[in-house]
Amino acid sequence: MQKKIRALLLQHKNKRIALGDINTLLKDDGINLFTNTERQKQFIFAIQNFIQEGVLVPLKNARLLTVYDGLPDKFIIRRDLIIKREASLSAEHYNELYSLPHPMCIDYYAKHADDYRKDRDAVLRIRDLIRRDDDEVLTVKERSYEIFGDEKAIDEPRHSSVNGEAILRNLGLTLEDIRAKKVFEPFFYIEKGFSAEQGKAARKVLIIENKDTFWTVQQALTSGEFNGINMVIYGEGNAIVKKFEYIKTVGGKPNDLYFYFGDIDREGIAIYNRLQARYPDYGIRPATSLYTAILKKVGPQNARPLRTEQNRSQISLFPFIDAFNDESRAAIEWIITEERYLPQEALTSMELRRMKDFGLSETF
Repeated sequence: MQKKIRALLLQHKNKRIALGDINTLLKDDGINLFTNTERQKQFIFAIQNFIQEGVLVPLKNARLLTVYDGLPDKFIIRRDLIIKREASLSAEHYNELYSLPHPMCIDYYAKHADDYRKDRDAVLRIRDLIRRDDDEVLTVKERSYEIFGDEKAIDEPRHSSVNGEAILRNLGLTLEDIRAKKVFEPFFYIEKGFSAEQGKAARKVLIIENKDTFWTVQQALTSGEFNGINMVIYGEGNAIVKKFEYIKTVGGKPNDLYFYFGDIDREGIAIYNRLQARYPDYGIRPATSLYTAILKKVGPQNARPLRTEQNRSQISLFPFIDAFNDESRAAIEWIITEERYLPQEALTSMELRRMKDFGLSETF
């Protein structure tokens, strides 16, 4: 993608170019960004690199386009920099590149001399690290700061002054190769028998969207009223979509049983769908008996209209809705279509404590 865009910039007749023009030129060449999400990512990454190199200089009045991940919409093209950076490797650079130790791969930089000149300092620091007789493993951010001088370069390159993730990819290196480990942002949880049951049978984990309901359920769990649940996780709204990675740290396995319980509204369903899509190996399912209990207690016709600040955008009900029987499914579809909602707090602490009578610990 970067090579293709570089060629288009060199061929462009004007000194200025709009981001939409680049998209159109690519489309004319058979590359449609909006039918391929991977190509969209490659496009955004390539433009970010050209901005960083100074090849594309954003105009002062340029607008930031959300559809392109916040990229400016208009640029000045520095063709002189493109031509200069395309010069071949010097003898010095050639020799040091071809002397890089295993497992550093030279294929990319051997073909992209301009990128090697730009990334050379970081490449040599990585070389020295790999050659060093040192078994110490650092966190990703610690190692990122050591190599690139920016703790976000590897795992958050969009918020960094240098794209360390791309440099590692260009060298064919993994985190293990640079003796770095990824640590996850923790979620808050309460467990009962989770560690003790490891390896014996599939354990049951309940993820709860909101704080008050989490607090009520965790009290019932620790007091022995929910014997069928081994862990309760506070989802903290949408935060759980990222934080769920922490499940590995606390010993959770894909073959354990995971259930999600949130509000019956657009955002609650969207959170579940994002969670399930991001962690498909964990087979996370809606806690259907809890949702059904809300529907039976309040009734869909008594669902409240969405508050003005709530998200009213269109969402997909799938795969969330697939877990329910026809009656519950119809009720949920009606609530969402009518722009209403039922909060999980509709179930009181007393009702939640009775849930084992509904078969919560067996069926969810």
